[in-house]
Amino acid sequence: MLRDIEFATEDRINMSQKIFIEQKIPYKSFPVEPIPLAHATFHRRIPSISIETSRYIFYRLQQNHWLNSHNYLIYNPRRKLSWQAFIFASPSDNKTEDMFKNLMKNKNIIFEFINTIYGEHEISFERSFEALKWIKSSYMISKNLTDSKK
Repeated sequence: MLRDIEFATEDRINMSQKIFIEQKIPYKSFPVEPIPLAHATFHRRIPSISIETSRYIFYRLQQNHWLNSHNYLIYNPRRKLSWQAFIFASPSDNKTEDMFKNLMKNKNIIFEFINTIYGEHEISFERSFEALKWIKSSYMISKNLTDSKK
């Protein structure tokens, strides 16, 4: 996870874009925007997370002052790690046993999704399809140009 903090800085992205322009390499930037939360966001985005667990995560983030008035994450979850303690605390911490099992089963996905929600990293599955479509389009344009020169 540390590589995201070091790799995808705005300065590095801008420097890469400048190099692409200088080298006449096509590129497209796909900004990864933060995602506002609601009680069902985790369940809607990750169906293996139960609605009960999704509500629990949302309310725990709210109770611990991790959400602003528009329900965006205030803190970068890769730099401030306290969210892990209040979300994944022991099973007796206002969670049923089933909810705790659901949390633990989806722990890795929750880690990644919370990072996606914050919106500060180099790539997101939400933008991957757009990037793949752009790559295909660029390839087809390049192929057509090459074919027409034959």
